[in-house]
Amino acid sequence: MAAPRPVRGLRASSRIRDAAPVFLAARRADVEAHRAAVERRLTPAAVHDLRVALRRLRGAVRLFGKGRPVRRAEAELRRLQGALGKLRDLHVQLARLARLERGLPPEEAAVVTHLRAALGAGRAKSVAGAREALHRWAERGPRVLDALAGLEPRGKLGGHRLRKGLVRRLASVEDLAQAALADPSPEAMHRLRIAVKRFRYGLEFLEPAMPAETAAIRHELVPLQTALGDLHDLDVQVTLVDQHAGPADLPAAAELLRRLRADREREAAALTAALIHWEEEATALQAQVLLGSSPVRLQRRRR
Repeated sequence: MAAPRPVRGLRASSRIRDAAPVFLAARRADVEAHRAAVERRLTPAAVHDLRVALRRLRGAVRLFGKGRPVRRAEAELRRLQGALGKLRDLHVQLARLARLERGLPPEEAAVVTHLRAALGAGRAKSVAGAREALHRWAERGPRVLDALAGLEPRGKLGGHRLRKGLVRRLASVEDLAQAALADPSPEAMHRLRIAVKRFRYGLEFLEPAMPAETAAIRHELVPLQTALGDLHDLDVQVTLVDQHAGPADLPAAAELLRRLRADREREAAALTAALIHWEEEATALQAQVLLGSSPVRLQRRRR
C-alpha cells in the first residue's frame, strides 16, 4: 500500500479552517497520482492504492464539516470507491483462489477452477463499471472538491471536535470488538473490520497534534486490520464455494468447504487472541491519548 503524501507545518494549535485545505490538497494529489496509474493500467495494486487514497481523501473532506458541499463531495467519492471496490474484491478473490488451488487434491482443485472461471466471467463488467466511475470522477470530482474552498470549519486541529469524533469511533470499535469476541461470526467480524479501517484513517488527522501517540496506536491497529481482512477473504471464499459449486462438484465441494471452515476456525482463534490483546494493552491508553488534556505516551509492555 502506497504511503500518503506527508503533511507538514501543522500542529495542535492549527485552526481547522487552515489545516483542512492543507490535508485536502495532499490527499487530492495522492488520488490524482493513483488515478493516473489506474487509467494507464487497471492492475490489482493500482486499484488498491487508489481505493486507499480515496478513503483518505474522504477523511479530509469530512474536516470541512457537514454542509451540502461536503455531502456532494462525499457522494462522488463514495460512488468511485464503490465501483473500484467491486473490481478490487474480484482481484483479491481470484488471486486467493489461485493460491488455494495449487495446494489442493485434484478433485477439490477442479472445484476451485470452476469457481475461478465463474468469477472471471464477471471481470469485464467490473472493469467497465470502474472505467465509467473514473470518467464520471474526472468530470465531477474537481468541481465538488473546489466547492469546499469557501467553507470555514471551526476549532483547532488538536481541539475537542476532532478528539470527540475519534472517541466516538473508538467507542464504536470497542463495542464491535466486544460483539465479535462474544460471537465471532462473519457478519460481526466484517462490521469490526470496517470500523477499524475507518478509525485508523481518521486517526491520521490527529497526527500533527499528537505524532508519537497516534503512531503507537496505528502500530496496534495495522496488524489487527490485516488479520480481519484475511478472515473476511476466507469467509467470502466459503460463501463463493457454497454458492457456485455445481451438482457434479458436490462431493469435492463438501470436502473443500470442510477444509476452508477448519482454516476459518484457526484464523478466528488467532484473531480472538489479537482482540484480547487489543482490549488488554491498547484500549485504556488510547482513550487517555484521545481524551486527556495532557496526552500520555503509549508504553508498550515488553516481553
